[in-house]
Amino acid sequence: MKLEGSKLLNRDEIQALISRGLNYVLFSKTLERIYKKQYQNEAALEFRFRGPIILLLYLYLSYGIYQNISASEQVHQWFALYSWVGVIVLVAWALSFIRKLDPYFDVYTGAGCTAAVAISFVVITLIDNTNNDALFHVAMMYAVIIIYSFVGLRFYTAIIAGWGGGLIAIAITKYLNYPIDWTILNRTYTFSSFLGMALAYAIDRQHRENYLQNCIIELNQLEMNKQSQQLELLSQLDALTGLANRRHLTLILDQQWHTALRYQMPISILMIDIDFFKEYNDHLGHLAGDVCLQKIAHELKNSTSRSNDLAARYGGEEFLLLFPMLNESQIEQIAKKLINQIISLALPHTASSIAEIVTVSIGTATIIPTESDQISEFIQRADEALYLAKSNGRNQYCISKKSIA
Repeated sequence: MKLEGSKLLNRDEIQALISRGLNYVLFSKTLERIYKKQYQNEAALEFRFRGPIILLLYLYLSYGIYQNISASEQVHQWFALYSWVGVIVLVAWALSFIRKLDPYFDVYTGAGCTAAVAISFVVITLIDNTNNDALFHVAMMYAVIIIYSFVGLRFYTAIIAGWGGGLIAIAITKYLNYPIDWTILNRTYTFSSFLGMALAYAIDRQHRENYLQNCIIELNQLEMNKQSQQLELLSQLDALTGLANRRHLTLILDQQWHTALRYQMPISILMIDIDFFKEYNDHLGHLAGDVCLQKIAHELKNSTSRSNDLAARYGGEEFLLLFPMLNESQIEQIAKKLINQIISLALPHTASSIAEIVTVSIGTATIIPTESDQISEFIQRADEALYLAKSNGRNQYCISKKSIA
């Protein structure tokens, strides 16, 4: 029986359950409810295949009994009672095909098993056939063993069905004032019940251990998926700034470029460089330089608010912002805002020749791409605009002259 593991348990809880040995074949209340639901679904599925086997065994045993009953009156009595066991098997088998009844598998099979044991028990006491008593007892033992080991009931449900059917049969027999041969019953019904209990206990315990093993497998897969996602995320991000790295930028830019090409929409980029960053590092040290990069990156990240926007570290102190579906006038407003945002950070930069605080220079490019355009040329336009902004005194933006609004 294949059961999916639960993700509710952590590894320590699973190991604790396994080490305890599952001696009571019972989980905690919450886990037992989850396990019961899965178990009953799978048990109902398996019973679709087990039902015909149980029925064939029942028919084979019935045929053997029928051949050894001589009196026709006894045949009628036996058939009138024992045929109901076959009906019970058929009904339970049919119900197993109704998926909506899977949560009630224990109920309908448990009730059927109780009735089957009771009928098998009553047949022995009600039909006076000393020559075939052994066959009748075998039939009852068959019912008991099948219930415990082959129907698919959990341990405690099987106990209720097995012993409950016997108690009901005893009550019926006593009520009808029929004699009970306790010696033979103890050697057959009682012995087969304890044997069946042992089988049911071992089967139920093994299922639960397998379930916990599947829980561990689920946890391993979950952990591997998380690690894979983390590795994938790390492969996309710059370790220092948390922005997209150049590899991820290349992938996203290529995707957005083809989208813009297909739908003839504008796509814009900003190339950003921190003014006199080498002097900043030389004067304040690399640790301070890292902090500066992180603060600048935070502001750039905040400016890419839409889902398709992207802020990436292009290299060193250079950054690239990607804005699909924004035209030149819109991108100019973003560039202006970024200039002011960086100034408002007021990061001291005494080594700068243009201001006492950290500033940035920006080059922008906008295009509605055609088949003849290349991404590399597009980036080159933004880079040339950045170079022009730096040549004109820095702390400003410049729009590529080849941009198309």
